[in-house]
Amino acid sequence: MIRYAVLGSGSSGNSYLFTDGTDSILIDQGYSVVELNRRLERFSVPLSSVKAVFLTHLHPDHARGVGVLSRRLPIPVYAHDAMVAEQPLLMEKLGIPEGRLQTVCASELIEVGPFSLFCFETSHDSGGSVGWYITHQDTHYMVLTDTGITNEQQMLLAGDATILFLEANYDEQMLRTGPYPAMLKRRIAGYQGHLSNEQALRFLCESGFKGEHVYFIHLSECNNDPAILEKVIQSTTDLSFTVCRKNQWYGPKNEVQV
Repeated sequence: MIRYAVLGSGSSGNSYLFTDGTDSILIDQGYSVVELNRRLERFSVPLSSVKAVFLTHLHPDHARGVGVLSRRLPIPVYAHDAMVAEQPLLMEKLGIPEGRLQTVCASELIEVGPFSLFCFETSHDSGGSVGWYITHQDTHYMVLTDTGITNEQQMLLAGDATILFLEANYDEQMLRTGPYPAMLKRRIAGYQGHLSNEQALRFLCESGFKGEHVYFIHLSECNNDPAILEKVIQSTTDLSFTVCRKNQWYGPKNEVQV
């Protein structure tokens, strides 16, 4: 049986776990190895079971821990080829051992243990940014985060997903009236920024998603409020959902407050 978990979501760190009890994979690794291990232990998953890490992009909250982990465990790190080509210095700073960095192109299928994965391009101010689509038998998981706009391909993928992890970074009014400088506000709301609550809900509705559950991820601590997002969701859809708060872990049947 496949288990999955949101190990963390937000500006302090991001990582998503998928495991069959023997082989585990991570989408992003924004934590120290000590902190990652602590979070894995909440789900009784040993660090040694991790067989690969798949990067969405190179911002530190998603990638700062991947180099240390790849030096600790002899595992591959998968990244979109444009990510490596456009940001060689950032990639070098991660310190991924030679031979363990695996570059892939969009839609290229990768097999790790019982999982099949491919990435799809996103629109973010980090070169080569992608989302990931994970398949196990007839179950499909989609991780769509850190993108300022969505497209038809992403909608088609979401329409077939069983479990969707979907960014809802900011409330438009909170961002507009909040303390950030104007340049940063434009960056967040721009086409290479993040999805707002409204954009996320529109994407969800237009994609025709009819899967089992939606996890709303990557909420801004300053520019969003889980209570506001939950109210908007409840007024828009009757889908089963979880709003992922900072410093909490989420799985199909558990939620742990730190």
